[in-house]
Amino acid sequence: MKELTVIFFSSWKFAATFPVAVYAMKMSFTETLIYTNIGGLLGMVISVFLSDVILKLWQQYWPEKLKINKNKRIFTPASRRLIRIKKRYGLPGIVALSPVLLSIPLGAFLTVKYYGVNVRNMIWLTLGQLFWSVLYTLFYTQVKVLIG
Repeated sequence: MKELTVIFFSSWKFAATFPVAVYAMKMSFTETLIYTNIGGLLGMVISVFLSDVILKLWQQYWPEKLKINKNKRIFTPASRRLIRIKKRYGLPGIVALSPVLLSIPLGAFLTVKYYGVNVRNMIWLTLGQLFWSVLYTLFYTQVKVLIG
């Protein structure tokens, strides 16, 4: 049951799952890596394809909402921040921030919206998640060893 819990939570909020898996569920290094990556990959795949469907439905039923009127642009602080991240860091920036600051579904949605659904983007998202998974697992298991 603890494995399914870790898989479920890591598919949504990846970074918050590691302390729970290591400390509360008392998982080993290998178990933590396996179950958080299974959850992260499942969350990524589901989110990418669900985001693609949502964007296509939005375009079909509300196409005027996606069009930008050249004379009247409305910028909010959040939209400015997203555009700045996209322009400055591109896909690698979204991939790097997705498991840490954003959530896996939000990172997948932004990737699909700005870069589309293709194998290259899925590989980028997977590599980013694997990198953060190893880093978090190393950190929390070492802290657990130091504490006791």
